[in-house]
Amino acid sequence: MSQETNRSLSDKFSAICRRAAEGDPVARAVKTITEALLEGRISEEQLRQISEVSKQEGVGAAYSLFIDFYKQSQPEEAS
Repeated sequence: MSQETNRSLSDKFSAICRRAAEGDPVARAVKTITEALLEGRISEEQLRQISEVSKQEGVGAAYSLFIDFYKQSQPEEAS
């Protein structure tokens, strides 16, 4: 990735973080999903699926799918 692209993405993510801090629920969801991707909690394919659900069914359905994917990434707790 070029430095210009990196800077642009960084600026966009910073803007999302600011909006999330201000209480914007969509920005908070995007920030959470982005962080999960960066941490390896969800895959790029799962992100694509979340994006498609968002386009077809809305943000609420997409976030619900994200939660399902995120829970799958958590280690099983010992009984």
